[in-house]
Amino acid sequence: MARNPEHTRQLIIDKALPIFNTKGYAAASISDITAATGITKGAIYGNFKNKDEVATAAFERGVEIVSGEIAKRVRAKSTAPEKLNAIIDFYEEYITKPPIPGGCPVLNSSIEADDSLPFLRSKVIRSIALLKDSVIKMINRGIIEGQIKKETDAEEFANFFYSTIEGVISLSRIEGDGRSFEFVKRFVRKQIKEIST
Repeated sequence: MARNPEHTRQLIIDKALPIFNTKGYAAASISDITAATGITKGAIYGNFKNKDEVATAAFERGVEIVSGEIAKRVRAKSTAPEKLNAIIDFYEEYITKPPIPGGCPVLNSSIEADDSLPFLRSKVIRSIALLKDSVIKMINRGIIEGQIKKETDAEEFANFFYSTIEGVISLSRIEGDGRSFEFVKRFVRKQIKEIST
């Protein structure tokens, strides 16, 4: 029985995501993906031009999963400070129970794509920009709605917020516990309180 081409493509992406996210681009191979999917290299290359395209699609799927989970948490809250705290809560859980094996695909890919993978680097930069932009919009809306102090620099805070969270996730993974996250979480929550009305 022939497979549906869209189903095959999605199967490849879904199985490749944890492989790239845990092994990294350089160590992951098409053979790893064939073993995980149970389909041939020919079927993979029938859906993707090369390993770069598979990695890009897997990265985009990982960002979609993480962004979707964050969006769910944020939508459940009504004020900008609550939404910012919901993001912190999400990432605190993410350290021990990531929705994708291997952790944050943006963080993982940014380290590897920094110099050696220009095709992926541009996707990582765009994803970071979108994530920071969503925090900027959240803060600006909070200013308009009187939840955030009007003198708050939304771009400055978003850069601080995003960089701090991503940095402590990396540190927590290296250390193998959430102790550093606890310290940073308290500090970032104080900063959220400081800009709140």
